[in-house]
Amino acid sequence: MTYSRSGRVSLTPRQNEVYEFIRERIRTQGAPPTIPEVCERFGMASTNAGNDVLNALERKGYIRRVKGRARGIQLVDGAGAPSSSGSGTRRLPIVGEGSAENPMGIFMNPQGTYLPDPVLFPAANSFVAIVGDDGMDGEGIVKGDLVVVEQRSVFEDGALAFALIGNVQAVRRVDGPPGRRFLAAANRRYPRVRVIDGAADLALLGVPVGLIRTLREESPGEA
Repeated sequence: MTYSRSGRVSLTPRQNEVYEFIRERIRTQGAPPTIPEVCERFGMASTNAGNDVLNALERKGYIRRVKGRARGIQLVDGAGAPSSSGSGTRRLPIVGEGSAENPMGIFMNPQGTYLPDPVLFPAANSFVAIVGDDGMDGEGIVKGDLVVVEQRSVFEDGALAFALIGNVQAVRRVDGPPGRRFLAAANRRYPRVRVIDGAADLALLGVPVGLIRTLREESPGEA
């Protein structure tokens, strides 16, 4: 087994080509490629071949893979990620109002943008939302907070989720397995919401990965 100067296992020429393709896509587009895109780029006959190369890169310590995400490839050393300054910086939209019936509408009229620290928050497939209620005040997430949300379609039991409940932008805790799943609040005044595929009054959009809050001193006389 051959090792590079960094101490990691050396890559084959094909593995290095795929790694550089991933790194360049993250640098230029802010997001890694999907497995089908890797296969198309290198003329691989099946996704199994693409998976084999990605598994080798992960085994050798060059990437991490996040289960349940189409673009769940991360560079271990952060190479190729957008820098925190300069033209490569990617600003995240602060989404506007919308409803569960048309969840993509929140992206049509953003309220501004946020420049994330790439060390703390992901820039790929992410957005910022304003929490619309106090359903999770028991876990320190309150109305008016900004949350950085990473878009996902797979939610593990117990994970935090960002959802549109009617027209309210809310954070809730996923409770239960697929098919018998609810969104649970930390504040008992907020009811549990049943997760039903295709329901017009509920849309799950991603997982909160960061909280942004401005601390204000109370004025004299405020409770």
